[in-house]
Amino acid sequence: MESGIPFWFDGVEAPVYPMLDEDLHVDVAIVGAGQVGLHCAYRLQDTGLRVVLLEALRIGRQATGRSTAKITTQHGQRYAALVEKFGRDGASVYAEANAAAIAEITRLAADMEDGGGLEPRDAYIYATDESQARQLEKEAETARSLGLSAEMVTDAGLPFPTAALLRYTGQYQYHPYRYMCELASRLRIPVYEGSRVTEITDGSPITLTANGRTVTAQHVVVSTQMPVVNEGLFFARAFPFAHPVVAAPLPEGRQLDGMFISSGSPSHSLRTADMNGRTYIIAAGPEYKSGQTEEEQGAMDDLRVFLEEAFGVGAPTHAWTNEDFRPMDGVAFVGPVKSGGNLLIATGFEAWGITQGVVAADILADHIMGTTHPAASLFDSTRIKPMAGASEFAKGNIQAATHLVGDRLLKRKAVSLEEIATDSGGVVDDGDEQLAVRRHADGSLTALSATCTHLGCIVGWNETDRTWDCPCHGSRFDEWGEVIAGPAVSPLKRRDVPEADDEGA
Repeated sequence: MESGIPFWFDGVEAPVYPMLDEDLHVDVAIVGAGQVGLHCAYRLQDTGLRVVLLEALRIGRQATGRSTAKITTQHGQRYAALVEKFGRDGASVYAEANAAAIAEITRLAADMEDGGGLEPRDAYIYATDESQARQLEKEAETARSLGLSAEMVTDAGLPFPTAALLRYTGQYQYHPYRYMCELASRLRIPVYEGSRVTEITDGSPITLTANGRTVTAQHVVVSTQMPVVNEGLFFARAFPFAHPVVAAPLPEGRQLDGMFISSGSPSHSLRTADMNGRTYIIAAGPEYKSGQTEEEQGAMDDLRVFLEEAFGVGAPTHAWTNEDFRPMDGVAFVGPVKSGGNLLIATGFEAWGITQGVVAADILADHIMGTTHPAASLFDSTRIKPMAGASEFAKGNIQAATHLVGDRLLKRKAVSLEEIATDSGGVVDDGDEQLAVRRHADGSLTALSATCTHLGCIVGWNETDRTWDCPCHGSRFDEWGEVIAGPAVSPLKRRDVPEADDEGA
């Protein structure tokens, strides 16, 4: 099994782009080459502006390349809640913007050599009890009133009983990594990989530092899922969560016609994809809190049991996790960090970043060009809607504050060195400090400070991806402590491996 490696990366020969090795002066610097960054760059490349795209690692291999890659206006049971929080006009804007994003993705994919793996599929939400069914009825009525192709159906061929299903027609799925690589190849602007931006100084112009080089720009787009800038405090306005994801060959005689997501908890998301003449099921499991090792393993176990019982799936060929951020009021934050500013961000897509990423890219490109996108007001990054997001805001901040205080004063529950299995990791006490210790396949140990370099929470071991994840604000580090995802921009500090306790404590 390929643990920690998404199905989408298998067999794809991706182009390699150079590292930034010179100072640059541009009109627009885009930080992060995922769905938002690539589409924003594509929109701006023929405008006469000097644009550069900077990616810390590899293009398309972060959130977009780790997703289930559904291209849909069906974002779970979203629309009834949107009407309640933002009114019918706000919900209508959301629906129309995401429908336009579907049209844009399908238009671009149609010109790609392999179509970006694009396939039309209906999208379903399924209920397993009568209470969920009643909620789906309400959602269906709301979605239809907004002009969406939503209808209740009684059957979709699932191999387990359902109480009701809500179907959205005219939806698609695709191969996110092939699409990203192809879109990048169409860019006629400088593109740099391995070029992590470690500092952004707002001003006129804005100054960025990457690889020891300086980039100055009139406009900067930070499209790093969670912004790698603390301005705007978006790490306190959108909260991290994660899902396990697996891929496995669909057994003979089993079928899955469509894209599916459960209405209740624990959540399960399903679709198929073809590779080397075989059909695979791609499934995401229950939500868990980033950086919580036991929760991560429990969610992965739940997903494997579900697939075995429902589809007869054995051991998956690929297993990985994907992280996202839930905005405090249910709508992503897109636009300037501060009113009238040229430092722009996009965050809080709540696991529906495929279409919302394109919406964000269009909003940001329009802002840079001096025009106003129809959805800019709804996604306004400077908005404050305390009533709309009060409970989520309080819940997320209480969880983060609990970790900040508990991790610093009481410390995370630690294990002994002897308890860390081969090819695994754990947090170990070493006097006044907690260490993130990794036992490699050859038995050797690597020790790092377990203190996240963003705001000081204690990271936790991700058994599936072999990463160190922060439970407070979602920063992720590889097994050597290097940053995978922000808001942190600095690696975990190396430490000496502590001596084993004779008592094993």
